[in-house]
Amino acid sequence: MQQIDGNIFFEITQNFDFMPFTQSEGWRAFNSAKDENRFVFFVDNVENPQIACMGHVKKFAWLKMLQIEGECFADEKNIDSKKIKDIYQELTKTDFDIIEVNSSLIYNALYEIGIRQAGFLRPVGMFSTPLSILIDLQKPIEYDNNWKQNLKKAAKFQLEFSPVSTPDESDFENYFAMNAEMVDRKRFAGGISVEQLKQLLADKHFELFFVENEEKKRISAEITYSWRDVAVSVFAANSPEGRKKASAYFRYEKIYDFYRQKNYQFFDCGRISPSAHKKNDIFLFKNGVKGEKVLFCGEWCWYKHHIYRPLMYFVKKYLFKRIEV
Repeated sequence: MQQIDGNIFFEITQNFDFMPFTQSEGWRAFNSAKDENRFVFFVDNVENPQIACMGHVKKFAWLKMLQIEGECFADEKNIDSKKIKDIYQELTKTDFDIIEVNSSLIYNALYEIGIRQAGFLRPVGMFSTPLSILIDLQKPIEYDNNWKQNLKKAAKFQLEFSPVSTPDESDFENYFAMNAEMVDRKRFAGGISVEQLKQLLADKHFELFFVENEEKKRISAEITYSWRDVAVSVFAANSPEGRKKASAYFRYEKIYDFYRQKNYQFFDCGRISPSAHKKNDIFLFKNGVKGEKVLFCGEWCWYKHHIYRPLMYFVKKYLFKRIEV
């Protein structure tokens, strides 16, 4: 394992098969806009790179934590448990007190064997679901009855689908306004700033789409990320009018068409949260499009002292008020 400069990291990973959006240059820039995170970059071998990852360094109290949201793989179909073990075992020998990993790799037993042999365990409680739905864009897409009804509803309103190839200031402001209204309505924590949007969309792998009403007013939007033959939903925003006119259903149908025409194989719906509480509504919406349900390798953690393991659970659940899944 070698620590490398960020520019070298992004140069190396441009040739990789698998690079989740949380490891992209745009995501680094998006988070840097907040000035809250510092980043470090690792690769198993600079001369013959197979695994690389970008980590967020956070400090609180006396503890130093490394958060890794996914990894990049040169060949995602040939995972080597020894390489997984080696890179994570070496990370435990650094000066971090806590290392948390949330892998976006579709579940592979060899990954689990390697990371467990490196000393990592599942966390006491999980706060992100390791599930998604992959839609095969090269096959006819099937919708459930609710989707069919809402697509018919949307067709009555003369909605227009508008991809934005080169976003300008008005595009950023339009998305920001919709997102701010949604954050306030749903009482989400935080939000997205205009500066963050600019940084994110400067990365060519992220794309912005709007839906306009018959008066050319923008009423919903989506930001996606694409790598190789897979596109994934990253952020979405809907105005009150957009909700009334079923624009989300219309928007996704058009996005599927957009990527199909570009010969993408799959669309990843983003993580799904089947549950017994309100988040299940999001699951029901995404599950209305027939696709393959997949399991990611998900969350893993390592702590220098055993007491940190239950302590981190307490901090996330009771201080940060995160919902356990």
